[in-house]
Amino acid sequence: MMKSIKAILREDKERYTVPRRVQDVIPVRRIWNDGIFMVGGRFAKTYQFSDINYLVASREDKESMFLIYSELLNSLDSGAATKITINNRRMNRANFEQSILMPMRGDGRDVYRQEYNQMLLDKATGANGIMQEKYITITVAKKDIEEARTYFARVGADLTSHFAALGSKCVELTASDRLRILHDFYRTGEEGDFHFDARDMMRKGHDFRDYICPDSIEKNSDYLKLGEKYCRVLFLKDYASYIKDGMVTELTDFNRNMMLSIDILPVPTDEAVKEVENRLLGVETNITNWQRRQNANNNFSAVIPYDMELQRKEAKEFLDDLTTRDQRMMFAVITMVLTADSKEQLDSDTEAVQSVARKHMCQLSVLKFQQLDGLNTALPIGTRKINAFRTLTTESLAVFMPFKVQEIQDKGGIYFGENAISHNLIMCNKENLLNQSAFLLGVPGSGKSFSAKELISFLMLNTDDDILICDPEGEFGPLVEAMGDLGSVVRVAAGGKDRLNAMYMVEGYGENNPIVEKSQFIMSLIEQIDKNSVGPQHKSIIDRCTAAVYQEALQTGIAPTLCTLREKLLEQPEDKAKEIALSLELFTTGSLDVFGHVGTVDLDKRILVFDIHDLGTQLKPTGLLVITDTILNRVTLNWRKGKRTHVFIDEFHVVFENEYSGAFFNSAWRQFRKRNAYPTAITQNVEYLLDSVQASTMLSNSEFVVMLNQAASDREKLARLLNISSEQMSYITNADAGCGLIKYGSALVPFVNRFPRDTKLYQLMTTRPGEGVFGGETARQA
Repeated sequence: MMKSIKAILREDKERYTVPRRVQDVIPVRRIWNDGIFMVGGRFAKTYQFSDINYLVASREDKESMFLIYSELLNSLDSGAATKITINNRRMNRANFEQSILMPMRGDGRDVYRQEYNQMLLDKATGANGIMQEKYITITVAKKDIEEARTYFARVGADLTSHFAALGSKCVELTASDRLRILHDFYRTGEEGDFHFDARDMMRKGHDFRDYICPDSIEKNSDYLKLGEKYCRVLFLKDYASYIKDGMVTELTDFNRNMMLSIDILPVPTDEAVKEVENRLLGVETNITNWQRRQNANNNFSAVIPYDMELQRKEAKEFLDDLTTRDQRMMFAVITMVLTADSKEQLDSDTEAVQSVARKHMCQLSVLKFQQLDGLNTALPIGTRKINAFRTLTTESLAVFMPFKVQEIQDKGGIYFGENAISHNLIMCNKENLLNQSAFLLGVPGSGKSFSAKELISFLMLNTDDDILICDPEGEFGPLVEAMGDLGSVVRVAAGGKDRLNAMYMVEGYGENNPIVEKSQFIMSLIEQIDKNSVGPQHKSIIDRCTAAVYQEALQTGIAPTLCTLREKLLEQPEDKAKEIALSLELFTTGSLDVFGHVGTVDLDKRILVFDIHDLGTQLKPTGLLVITDTILNRVTLNWRKGKRTHVFIDEFHVVFENEYSGAFFNSAWRQFRKRNAYPTAITQNVEYLLDSVQASTMLSNSEFVVMLNQAASDREKLARLLNISSEQMSYITNADAGCGLIKYGSALVPFVNRFPRDTKLYQLMTTRPGEGVFGGETARQA
């Protein structure tokens, strides 16, 4: 046997003592707060790494991920033992209810909260309810804890960089985190009862194992009983010559509590080469001796037997892998532990897992009379009691790919659907992103408005944040009106009673000089009427008159309006000032005077919907501009009060049809982000957006993008802009309503979002013809 493996096996040897209590079965001897455990005479530390989108990646991306993962395996220290663990654990209903469900408030809207909570519970417990966590545990022999800490600091930095290259995050676990994993496994169903305080434990003289051990352990030849639960450990006995990279995913895809561990012992390359050369020499010697015997019998034409030829070929290939193809020799043990509520269920699950292994031409066998040793090997403790080693190269080991698909499950997150692959809930908390800008994209009928309303419903029912909605199609009014006095709908129409003052400006308006920002807004407004009327001279006049109007307002204390600005323009000597005044006539004494006078709308409500459906197609872009300006004022006020604002703007592409309105909107978008506002743009015309440099920059810089079914031309442009593979694009090609892709930071996750139809919330949120409360008098009555 090789020197390094002998040394590790020697270090693994422990003096056996008969366990006198359940705690003695757990092989951890000592723990430190930073997560280092002493197991036997060695130190072990566990790191948790996040999943990546391996299953939905393109072939080229998969190859790239495979090679990077191989590099990670190659980087493992030959003086240490490594364990990669995949942990399937059931979501605890009590914890789920506490962290995600809406509390009742007794404000007349609890009926909607109950519907929403029931939908979340059905999704969480009905579909899968299994969380999958992944760990890598390093075990090393060092003289003392200080040496071990120095070693783990270096190894941790190395692992973090290698996982980052894969797009995965690797974080070290504290002692409390590691004990929680063991507690949740040993005491399934009691996850919420875990409590560990090291100081309190030491003060009381308790053993840390008291907090995690099961009530009892019963040993049998082929299974264990932990408390009331049954568990069984299997190991991979026979490996196929060709294994697909999806085998581990299939083995861990069961809706059961289970753990799968891959123990790895890397061999130093020089020892490995020497070992393979010796084996090859042995094979060649056997062949030479066989040929000599044949020659002695005058059989000079004898062909070398197939098994000897195969041994020679495999030994040469192995040596070639080690010397020229950057491979390392690895010793690996694969163990798997299943848990169940009854012996019958355990037997059934065992057969199901073994059939998956057989499908891949492998054999999973039950450990006989070694169940306890197998259990300690499978758990992410850092021990290895089973020595059923198989010799593999780096590539052969990398085939047992632990990655599947990214999950988005942020603490305090909002529900956005189910993961289309794992069926786990997608919970997004935008606070964790670099910026909170969001886009909602999809063809008509793909579910954009419904998704936006679902998010608005959650914000209305479960937060105290302000919500401002620009609504060009009159879709959001019924939902807000159904919630009682929480908000109001401002219906902006020619000759309507609701008026907004386009010149309204709060303190702190704009990014730099408020007058300059307001001048740009007026230019955008005039440009919407006449595309060619804003030249350099016009800009100067508008700037001069805007400054004069606000200076007078400061002295008189009377809020200026567009009428005031028009009068000031008419006082100017230039003919071009008269032209601008003529352009503004539409907004002051013309049919769109709803923006030209003092506002009549109460803008202090928590939720405001600006309905511009009745403005008509020609005037909608202008209405959109004025409303965005009004929203900007409200966001600035809220920012000064320390209050968060959510802004939703529908038909977003319209404002980028003109240069000045696009520039104003781009500036407003930046201000939303800086002033604790979460802007969400909703549009169906992605192509229009991407034709504008400003809009495409906003889209590529946004950390949160929900893509529903897309038109063919839009798909190609989005794929280039957001670097989406063709496999991922299939989720937004001819997708059903409410299904698509979510870009969340660096993660790109396919999702399905179907809301139960037999609910009051669905009736309020749907915009499908013939369903729900939408438009006209029906909406107003609702």
